[in-house]
Amino acid sequence: MTIKIDAVGLVPYELAPGDEMQVTIDISDWLGTDEIASVAYTAVDGDGVDAAAAVLVTAKHTNTATVVKPFIKGGVDGESYVVKCLVTSDAANADKKAFYIKWDCREEAS
Repeated sequence: MTIKIDAVGLVPYELAPGDEMQVTIDISDWLGTDEIASVAYTAVDGDGVDAAAAVLVTAKHTNTATVVKPFIKGGVDGESYVVKCLVTSDAANADKKAFYIKWDCREEAS
């Protein structure tokens, strides 16, 4: 999935428990001439409980100078999740911007 963002984004999506995917979020419009200095990810379930271990594959997260690529897993059937990507730019002011990915985990009917 590729997302082009120039402001805060909330992307609803549905995944099955066994799904895994690399999400590509292009923030070049927001960055302008700046580049990504750092990216931090957090994840919570529908109750606001930390769910990073359940839905993020930290070893597979990547980024370029203008694109963040979190790697997410479906999670637990019936649960909803929000992943927050906090991006800090390399500008003199070290601008920060948060982007969100939200999904519901649903087991596919057989």
